[in-house]
Amino acid sequence: MQTSIRVGRIIGIPIRLHFSFLILLPLIVLVFAETPGPVGLGDFEEISTPFRYSLSAIAALLFILSLLLHELSHSYVAMKYGTKIRGITLFIFGGLAMMEDLPNEPDKEWRIAIAGPLMSFAIGGAFLFTYFGIAAVHVTIYGPLTILMFSIGLLNVVLATFNLLPAFPMDGGRVLRAFLAKRMQFLKATRRAVFVGKTFAVIMAIVGFMPDPFILFSTGDVRIPFNPWLAFVALFLYVAATEEESATITVATLEGITVRQVMRTENASVLEDLSVTELVEKMLAEKNAEYAVVNEYGEFKGFVTFSELKKLSVEQRYPLKISDVISSVDRMSDVISQGEEAIEALKRMVNTKKKVLAVEGEESGKIIGIITKRDLAMFIEMLKGRG
Repeated sequence: MQTSIRVGRIIGIPIRLHFSFLILLPLIVLVFAETPGPVGLGDFEEISTPFRYSLSAIAALLFILSLLLHELSHSYVAMKYGTKIRGITLFIFGGLAMMEDLPNEPDKEWRIAIAGPLMSFAIGGAFLFTYFGIAAVHVTIYGPLTILMFSIGLLNVVLATFNLLPAFPMDGGRVLRAFLAKRMQFLKATRRAVFVGKTFAVIMAIVGFMPDPFILFSTGDVRIPFNPWLAFVALFLYVAATEEESATITVATLEGITVRQVMRTENASVLEDLSVTELVEKMLAEKNAEYAVVNEYGEFKGFVTFSELKKLSVEQRYPLKISDVISSVDRMSDVISQGEEAIEALKRMVNTKKKVLAVEGEESGKIIGIITKRDLAMFIEMLKGRG
């Protein structure tokens, strides 16, 4: 299911808006239009509703642009170090630059991490400077504009400050890991940075759920006696830190391991003219769920998996050959050399959302086996158990 929509491309990077962000936009407009100053237009009763909401829409667009520039700053510095950027997605709580092969060199990592907050501070400083420069002008049209300047400036300063908290995997957490990685192994530095990040997340959750006695015993309007947003952000940080730690452990575990060591060579390929019914029997006998498909000359033609075959009824399977059910393939993305690093196979599967790759011999160029996500997961677990 598509969870984001592409809205353009900047410096070669695809820009997408997540559906959660689209839900947030009307809320930003409403809050800015109705909240009292100095962060909203609620105090300006004399201005018309269309003008109020037009300024609010401008504020929302400036906020989006601020988030985008934050992520573009990360991406620009990463690209200078040779990292490929697959895209930038704006979410309800900010943005995410999806990078391939993020360098694990401390000096490069902290520079990439700090670029975003520095951009946010620069934007925030520019807007706040403008605000204080014109705040003394008490003309009706300038009043709302100064509020807009102050709000965007304050939001960017808060964004930059929040991102610099050493709560991994936020920018500050990555700076912390880079600092630690200069003094210890990268994996150990990651684990320590993750521990600090999780500690921050737990503290935030406690504060978020801490009851406010003035609200609990209020006799006025009913209010929620805790801060659900802070608790939600804390949960997000905790889960993200856990996933980052797991990903780093996976990369470290597969370091120095080649595709040759993980690939499957027995019962790995079938001829394209084999019938589907014969293939089903072969799968049952060999307890195998995926094969590379080749022709009589050993040339790669595609993949066939049990998940695809089970969509066919028994009647449909009977007259078909494997060549009838395989889809077209891209040799560049679907085939990997046995001498490549295993982590490269995993990255390719993640990026292309595939579960299997065909493996070719370094000299022959013919398909000699397959490597699957399941094979890699099992191999990683065995290496962990050995350690």
